[in-house]
Amino acid sequence: AGGWPSPTPRATTEVFYVFSGHGCVTDADGTRSFMGPGDLVVLPKGWAGRWDVLTDLHKVWATADHPDVAGGGTGAVVGPYADFAPQHLAPHGDDDARGPGSSRTLVDNGHVRVGVWSYPPGSFPASLPAATTEAFHVLEGVFFLTNADGSARRCVAGDTVLLPEGWTGHCDVIESAKKIGVIVG
Repeated sequence: AGGWPSPTPRATTEVFYVFSGHGCVTDADGTRSFMGPGDLVVLPKGWAGRWDVLTDLHKVWATADHPDVAGGGTGAVVGPYADFAPQHLAPHGDDDARGPGSSRTLVDNGHVRVGVWSYPPGSFPASLPAATTEAFHVLEGVFFLTNADGSARRCVAGDTVLLPEGWTGHCDVIESAKKIGVIVG
């Protein structure tokens, strides 16, 4: 536990999911954002302020370097786990490239999209645009990702996965699944 100033504007966007512990980030304008278990936190490129760790934090995180965003906000964004409940997610259309299911976007600045996605049991083709990378952490469920070459990976709650630029394959959801993720590109 402890705190420290972070006065230099961030050169990248940082995204993290809190497993345990509690803390607070205070924006340069004094706005405080508290975080705890289950929260998804985004510190956008340009963020500056102060970190305070109230109890030791255990988290998974990713950073993304991207062009500056004209008029983009630099305040911290905290998405509490309760906001990821099914009634807060928007259903995907039948022809949605994200596959069947529902989602909620926490941040989308045109270069980085952060959110939560939920999928019912079933199978669907999956792919990323050519210049897009995705990192995600599985919160619930079981599914298989099969690469274009036929190799597959079983994904379960607790797994963190990185899909490289332009990945293409197939998704087989065995048990209803929920993931938080960062899409860059």
